Amino acid sequence: MVKTDQDLPARIARLLDPRGTARPRIRKLLPRLRRGDEYPVVKLNSYVPITHGAVRPLAEEREVEKPITFATVYGTKKVSFGGSPVSGLTWLKDGEHYLQVRDGRLYKVHAASGQSSLFVDPNKLAEGLRTLPAIRAKDVQALSRRTSLQMSPDRSAVLIDYEDDLYYAAIDGTRAFRLTSSPGREKYGTFDPEGKFVAFVRDHDLYVVDIATLTERALTVDGDGTVRNGEADWVYYEEVFARQWKVFWWSPDSSGIAFLHTDDTPVYEFTLVNNVPKRQQVEVTAYPRPGEPNPKVRLGIVSVAGGPVRWVDLDEYEDACLVTGAGWLPDSERVYFFVQDRVQTWLDINTASREGGEPKRLLRETTKAWVEPPDTLMFLDDASFLLSSERTGWKHLYLYDKNANLKHAVTEGQWEARKVHHVDEKNGWVYLTGTRDSHIAENLYRAKLDGSAIERLTEPAGQHNASMSPTGKYYIDRWSNASTPIKVALCAGDGTRIRMLDTNPVYERESYRFGTHEQFQIETSDGFLLEASLLKPPDFDSSRKYPAWFMTYGGPHAPTVSDEWQNGRASDQMLAQMGILVFRCDPRAASGKGACSAWSAYRQLGVQELKDIEEAIAWLEQQPYVDGERIGMSGHSYGGFMTAYALTHSRQFAGGIAGAPPTDWHLYDTIYTERYMDTPQNNPEGYERTSVVKAAKDLHGQLLIVHGAIDDNVHLENTYKLVDALQQADKSFQLMIYPQSRHGVGGTHYHRLTVDFIRSVLQLPDTPEGGGR
Repeated sequence: MVKTDQDLPARIARLLDPRGTARPRIRKLLPRLRRGDEYPVVKLNSYVPITHGAVRPLAEEREVEKPITFATVYGTKKVSFGGSPVSGLTWLKDGEHYLQVRDGRLYKVHAASGQSSLFVDPNKLAEGLRTLPAIRAKDVQALSRRTSLQMSPDRSAVLIDYEDDLYYAAIDGTRAFRLTSSPGREKYGTFDPEGKFVAFVRDHDLYVVDIATLTERALTVDGDGTVRNGEADWVYYEEVFARQWKVFWWSPDSSGIAFLHTDDTPVYEFTLVNNVPKRQQVEVTAYPRPGEPNPKVRLGIVSVAGGPVRWVDLDEYEDACLVTGAGWLPDSERVYFFVQDRVQTWLDINTASREGGEPKRLLRETTKAWVEPPDTLMFLDDASFLLSSERTGWKHLYLYDKNANLKHAVTEGQWEARKVHHVDEKNGWVYLTGTRDSHIAENLYRAKLDGSAIERLTEPAGQHNASMSPTGKYYIDRWSNASTPIKVALCAGDGTRIRMLDTNPVYERESYRFGTHEQFQIETSDGFLLEASLLKPPDFDSSRKYPAWFMTYGGPHAPTVSDEWQNGRASDQMLAQMGILVFRCDPRAASGKGACSAWSAYRQLGVQELKDIEEAIAWLEQQPYVDGERIGMSGHSYGGFMTAYALTHSRQFAGGIAGAPPTDWHLYDTIYTERYMDTPQNNPEGYERTSVVKAAKDLHGQLLIVHGAIDDNVHLENTYKLVDALQQADKSFQLMIYPQSRHGVGGTHYHRLTVDFIRSVLQLPDTPEGGGR
């Protein structure tokens, strides 16, 4: 205990900090302490890793009721209302510990107690890296201090990608090797399950290197850019494998690799040009469009010892078929894979020997519209398996015996079982994330494998993102709701909270004014309940009339209304403080309420969605505080399509911002478009009916189109065709092209442009407060 009424603060600082390194900070603190009082002092004599968080300002220094402005959200000193909740926690195999970054270092933490120890010592790792002549001395420290590491399965070593070559280094610094040395770049380097090999792709061929002998072996030899082995082409990367280029899979026993072989020879190419550099930069990509040839795909299996590739026989399928997933069975003797027709009305689940040859079909999935590849195919110890399916219109889990005979449904009802986290076969439980208690928030559940019971594990209401330990003993729960920032807790497998890992208070909220956020449902004329939210200005007055701005995406299975914090919806709050009602409402296809709702968009993208949106806007217009003449909307990508479609097929909007819009579905890629629209040959009326370009003459309201010139997803051609049609129809509109932007557009200029356009459409004065009348 140190008295603060001593004459010389320097004496106190000297007592607390004999070395003097922290004395200025201690002396700065002293005037805040009350003279004569006693305060506890804890001095740490050794380094203690801590998780950093924001400091709460003293009450007398705290600013209150500040408006959330453009500078707050997009300025150089923008404020984060999301806080800094602990993240990136990675479970270790024992299920008792996880890895966590603290103070820029990677620590091993005992889950239940919180006790930690340094897991990767950067100094030791650097010792090993210094033995490698190819790594420059000035780069060693930066490499050794990385906290995002690709580790071997036993966590004893790391794989480092340095100047287009791969290196192996033990984390204790005892050994380090250069694994590759070639002019080509090694990509997607991946340890085998036993940590003996690293597989990678170089120049579109698949390779493996033996860590013990440093022997490199080419497993394929025909890759050339048009042909790719273990590496997806663009359309498979974008539409099948969730934007992952890597398409090879190690066998559980590390003896072989299954991989996808794609051939883009029949696929038409598209050229992108960046005109900003002194010399044009040209990109040419194989990009199949609806009705055009798809890449040819094969599934190969190869031994790490080399030898010929064993090809799975796909002759019973057409060349245009899709291979939409693959992996190994636990015995390492067989692979499984999914095959679909090009328009994805059915999906076959097959197995094949690792020697290739004719496959065996386990079952065929069909629905009333399209079939999504299953999120879950999990083989159990007795060779039975769990499968997720939308066959009933809702995604649920089904248990099959080893002969692929359906035993029973594990989950059922009008909700979605979205993700399996863990299966406890001994006690007969499967742990999963689902929407049983809310369509706008996910919870963690455990269901009996025999289908007899299901229990909710997470509380309270809101969005719960769970990460289960490998043993199922614990899970880490990241929870938030529309009014509460993310909080992180450690829970036992039965849902009991063990301890809080991060309360994440977000003190910044105390200094700002927030509008009122409401969530509710709107019933359509045919009885469907649309999920909606409305953000009102902080000084909302129900006797006034407010303009409204509708935010949308609208694509199948892509809701925007959710019961989660989402950084406080800062950009929406900014608009609300300009006097704007910010409205969101997901059309049924985007609602997340099962595939049965999404199927309403089948063969007519945009049509039913707009009907739902029009009913939602009609509800909004009926509210006494809404100015129905001042309603606008905006969206990006599919949301850009919905905005452009609405302004050419409806008269309910004063204006809208269409970001990177697909303006005619003939112009987008095969796999996405044909899943929902079929081919133009089979559905010409649908393509005609959903085209914004064809309806350009019917534009109503002010339209701003924004697009990146080198967008490799929704090509700028979409915007150019709409612009041409609008000009031919003598329609007024605004256009902003960002020469060096791809599909995502951002930056101060873009955000200022959109805010200014919203002001103009809604006839707002150029003042922070001006929307209500």
